[in-house]
Amino acid sequence: MDASKITSKTSSLKALILKAWKERWTDIQWGINIKTILPRGVSGDLYNLADCILQQAMVGCGANQLVISYLKHSLACHLVSFAAVLQRIAKFDAFHKPHCIISLLEFLETFLESITCRGKLEEEVLAYAVSSIILWLLQVFHYSLTKYPASSSVQSQELLEKSSVLLNSIVNTDFLIAMFYLAKQNDPDEYNEVTKKCQEITAFMMMNTQFKPPMTIHVTLHKICNMELDKIAPLNNKPEAVTYCLQALIAINVFSNPSAGMQQISSQLLMVQKIKGYSLSRLYCELIRACFISLNDSSNDASKQSLWAAFTFLKVPQVINHLHNMCGTTNKESEYSTEVVEAFEMLLQSAPLLDIVDTKNSCNSVISLIEPLVKLNVLSDNTLTYFKQKRETIDHPLQKFEPIGLQGSVPLFITRVEPTLAEILKALSGEFHKTQESLYIMLCQIVGRTTLDTILAVATVEGKLKMFVSRLIKFNEFALFAASEKGAPQSKVYIFDISFLLLCWIVQDYGADVVLEENGDSFFEKWVRDCMVHKGNYKSSDQILQKCDHVVDVIIHHLSAPDFDFKNTNVKPHDLCMNITGAVKEVLFAWEQGLLSATDVKRMLDSIRQKMASLAVCASVWLCSYINVVHQDASVKPMNMVQQFLTSPTELELTQIDNFQERAILMCQIIRKLLFKIHPTSMPKSKGQQLPYSITSRKPILEQLQSIWENIKSRGYLHIDATHLVENLLNTTGPIWFVTNLVKETLKFRYQVDLDRSVDIVLAMFHLDIEKCTGALLLHVLPQYLYNSKLSEELVEPQSSVLAKLAVYCIYAALDHSNTKKSHFSRKRRHDEVEDLDAMSSSKMRKLNDNTSDGSGVYYCKGQGYEISLKEPLLSALETLYASFSQLAGKDGNITPQTHFILQFLIYVVQCGQDRAQLVLQKMPSELVPTLIKALPDNFNIGLILRLYNLNTAYGRKDTARDLCLLRNMRLRPE
Repeated sequence: MDASKITSKTSSLKALILKAWKERWTDIQWGINIKTILPRGVSGDLYNLADCILQQAMVGCGANQLVISYLKHSLACHLVSFAAVLQRIAKFDAFHKPHCIISLLEFLETFLESITCRGKLEEEVLAYAVSSIILWLLQVFHYSLTKYPASSSVQSQELLEKSSVLLNSIVNTDFLIAMFYLAKQNDPDEYNEVTKKCQEITAFMMMNTQFKPPMTIHVTLHKICNMELDKIAPLNNKPEAVTYCLQALIAINVFSNPSAGMQQISSQLLMVQKIKGYSLSRLYCELIRACFISLNDSSNDASKQSLWAAFTFLKVPQVINHLHNMCGTTNKESEYSTEVVEAFEMLLQSAPLLDIVDTKNSCNSVISLIEPLVKLNVLSDNTLTYFKQKRETIDHPLQKFEPIGLQGSVPLFITRVEPTLAEILKALSGEFHKTQESLYIMLCQIVGRTTLDTILAVATVEGKLKMFVSRLIKFNEFALFAASEKGAPQSKVYIFDISFLLLCWIVQDYGADVVLEENGDSFFEKWVRDCMVHKGNYKSSDQILQKCDHVVDVIIHHLSAPDFDFKNTNVKPHDLCMNITGAVKEVLFAWEQGLLSATDVKRMLDSIRQKMASLAVCASVWLCSYINVVHQDASVKPMNMVQQFLTSPTELELTQIDNFQERAILMCQIIRKLLFKIHPTSMPKSKGQQLPYSITSRKPILEQLQSIWENIKSRGYLHIDATHLVENLLNTTGPIWFVTNLVKETLKFRYQVDLDRSVDIVLAMFHLDIEKCTGALLLHVLPQYLYNSKLSEELVEPQSSVLAKLAVYCIYAALDHSNTKKSHFSRKRRHDEVEDLDAMSSSKMRKLNDNTSDGSGVYYCKGQGYEISLKEPLLSALETLYASFSQLAGKDGNITPQTHFILQFLIYVVQCGQDRAQLVLQKMPSELVPTLIKALPDNFNIGLILRLYNLNTAYGRKDTARDLCLLRNMRLRPE
């Protein structure tokens, strides 16, 4: 607008004010006459009307109440805004006029409780105005304080009282304090002026001991100087009394990725801590409880017990130490963790669980965990003594059972295996031509003494499994070349045999992608890529046969002889392994054509396993791949051939063949697992349950899921035997079916405790592939409940809130997972060359924790040492979901179940996300929140609105101011 026009209008307004005063107009007359200058709908702020009126009112020693009444009328008629009036009052610096100041304070009292925003242009200005009036009130208080009692003590006391009361009213009005917080974010320099003035007032009051300040002033000043969001608008999140999340999550993780690094485990634990609102001590306690529950479940299976005992007593102390260095606190009197002590105090309340773990594992479980924590300097010797005294009185009379498969006290046995593993790794890294015989004996011993499971469990949880496999492959390569030399003794072949079988066994249990390099060039790694069946992935039987060459004829020729020996054929062991499949195919086809009798076939197969047990494995791999693709009638004879390899060793084999029993143990275990995948009934049920990656069952897939779910309902937690069944369901059906049906099972519950338990366990199950499951939930499952009229009927309380909570949990879990995924570079080089990336010192971690987010869409995750950002495919999924929310939030102007669901979703995003909420909400349409406020104003508060936007950005502050003003107007609206 033309400046000359504004000046002209302002002059007219000043003349009108003067005329009104001279003629003693009433406020009604003022309201009638002002319309001759300001047309309908035009704001007086444009022409500084508030400024003009107050200038005229404050000309003399005292305020002109008649003129002030014109301002009151203009404010009531919306001719001026609250922001303009506040800003004009804040400009009045004639503190030597106490009567004027008192009049302004009294005027401020009349409209303080009704301050709001009436137009879009005022929304951002109001925050500055509130900040300005707070600073002005502090200046009034400070000036009066410096003059007290030199000037009129009555006036000074009145000024002090009124200004302190107004300040207290502002800081205790949620809308005004929220606007002040926005002003702090907008202009930190002005906020520094405010805090500086507060400090001056505090210092002056402390020096003047005779002065008695108003009662509320100290509290008010403290609030103004501590304008942190959690203090001015706390969310009041109450941590859940009982949690089921960590036990299920740890069970899934130990099953699917037992060798996970410290960063990955810590990140998941801290994610759970945030979404649940736990203290660090509660997190430690829940972690230990989770491990003890699963350790108790594993007590009937030696291999599972070994893994869980190694994870509990070796890995968990390291995880706690890692978390303590990242975000823990120490006792002022010492360097030891206060949270860990509190955690063990809480743990002692679970006495029945501790008793049963102590009994089944023949140990004092609490002390077995505290001892390594003392060595790591997380706890002190005094703490160890204290808990020994507390636990020994209960633990001592318990009858201890001998653990199945493990000797004596389980923690002690696990601890003693550590030096054995170190000795094996050291021997495998030495000069093989000097140590091959002793290594062969050592490997046979660990198989024969059933300590292989425990050694591998320790290697797994300590992150040394890949190193162990890498060195074992090198030893296998050495044995291969040694056995290939002309005139090499049979013992060299057996060394190759045992190392090959051990590698097969490990790959079957852990998966090739976990323990092998991507493009390894050793014979074993090539054989695994070309032939080996692992994790349920079969190779084509024809593809395996393509690796055969002319050596097949040599093998068949010698197999046909009544008594043959490969030693005289000059065929190398790896050529035998690659070509035995072709020979077995010929034997099978000859048997089917009647050219060989069953006795001949049995003799040939016995001879194969006697020469090299690994040949029986190679042959079984092809036979099982062949059985997998032929019809049932044609599978009888190849099945019998596989079963022949599994017959018990004869006395002749055990006495005349060196260490045949140890190699036969491994061979039979490997072949049984191969066979189980294609014919589950070939093994007892108890053994069948121990085999991972099986997706074969006679029950319909939905019945399998419901069976697992019934087991969870009856137990109240996720049994570790169910973890591989859950993974099989996900692998078989895909994430959409998996997520859809788990959500259906969850929403069938009616009581809150059952719903909470279900959400926790389902979240853990989704961690088998959290990114895909989250995508399925956001893009496929939620839209069904939001748009399908039949399913939307289920969006009632408490199911609606529980579904929103599950969605938010999954979003933060997927966000965390996508930002902590390890890069693939570690697979491109041998494990021996990889440095431990988790070995970042605690001092570096604490320095990193000083960083803050900069509003660029990347947030620093305090206590975790890395920045987080929203990545694909989660970014697109959230954008699509928010688009759906925009359509449904204010559909036809009605409040629907969908409206309530969307609000609950936003509330959980804020509650669970804390400092990461704005990252998840960055794609939220700006019109969504105002629509929800209009529909459900009673469900909103300033704490929620202040956390919905990124206040580090101008757009975020603008949207926040808009929503705060809208909520304020909704509340001030007459009933």
